Amino acid sequence: MDRMNQMRSKAVSVKRHNAFLLVNYSPPKYLTVRMSHNSARAPTARTEVLSDGLTLVVVSGDWTIQDTLPRISFKGDKVKVQAEALGAFDSSLPAWLYVHLKNVRQCDLSALPPRLQSLVEMAEKATLSSDRPDPPGFFENFGSWGVESTHSWGRAFDHIGQTAVGFARACIGRARVNWSDFTLQLQTAGVDALPIVALLGFLTGLIMAYVGLIQLRQLGASVYVANLVSLAMTREMGALMTGVIACGRMSTSFASQLGSMNVSQETDALRSLGINPVEYLAVPRILAVTLMVPLLAIFATFVGIFGGMIVACAGDLSIEQYLTQAIVAIKFKSFLVGFIKSIAFGFIAAWAGCYRGSVAQRSALGVGDAATSAAVLGITLIVIADALFAVIFNLYDF
Repeated sequence: MDRMNQMRSKAVSVKRHNAFLLVNYSPPKYLTVRMSHNSARAPTARTEVLSDGLTLVVVSGDWTIQDTLPRISFKGDKVKVQAEALGAFDSSLPAWLYVHLKNVRQCDLSALPPRLQSLVEMAEKATLSSDRPDPPGFFENFGSWGVESTHSWGRAFDHIGQTAVGFARACIGRARVNWSDFTLQLQTAGVDALPIVALLGFLTGLIMAYVGLIQLRQLGASVYVANLVSLAMTREMGALMTGVIACGRMSTSFASQLGSMNVSQETDALRSLGINPVEYLAVPRILAVTLMVPLLAIFATFVGIFGGMIVACAGDLSIEQYLTQAIVAIKFKSFLVGFIKSIAFGFIAAWAGCYRGSVAQRSALGVGDAATSAAVLGITLIVIADALFAVIFNLYDF
């Protein structure tokens, strides 16, 4: 009885941290026993993109190594981390922050508790000071190069296939093509390129005539310098030079434009609307350049012949002799060869820029790399195609 009186004198006896809670409301016939727990909050993380392009990462809850840590993904190079209702945490939180933010160029941790900031900085210093692994060997590098090349060729053929399907759909009127871009690119690839094409064509013909005149003069055949310049400009140099100019102007331009659209997620917006970006963006650009390069090649051919006439007539030939020999040397077959080459070179130059822009990484550095690689890829493919054309035309005596 004394024991029960002592318990009645205590209204509530509570012990925290997983203790028993004894409750006595009246002289009881029994005691109600209830277990009290401090419930731990699960670790959470969310991301928000602010109006200025800054990505905000908010962490909350209790972070312990026994919990399942959340997963996040974000884009951009500017990130700010903020703690909201952050409870207890151990080394799992700074390690999680370091893993997700180590590739971010601008990371703001000022909104975190000072102790957490110091732990993240300590994790970064420990990683930087750790021993670097041994560099990969020759076979490992060769294998990595082979795998990456396979993936790159797969993406290239996929883009070629989508381009072909886009052209086929455009021919039957079912393609969703941005024709306003088509008219703009016609002017950019054609009229705007006339000055540089005229200058380089004139200098190319002048140099060829000068070199040929030096050699032919020793044989007493200076009159054939007109044949040399006319035939070379018609079959080879006009189309090749114009294709290289198109790579320098249009390939880099297309790669920059489409790469910037990737960064600003405009291509993702087109896909969400059910529009194929290759069909909408690449087809009008490729078509415009493919149409303009042959016309520029013909213009460069005549300007180059005129440049050669300047040198030849300043030496041993008259204008009548030069023009007569040029007309004799130039045949329709030679014009056709140069025209076919120029069509292929224009397509290659435009496709290289559109392809490299469509696969560019979503950053300023990725856009710059895409522009550089587009020019290199276009010029390389043009030279390879020119060699193949030379072999094929020689085999068929064309």
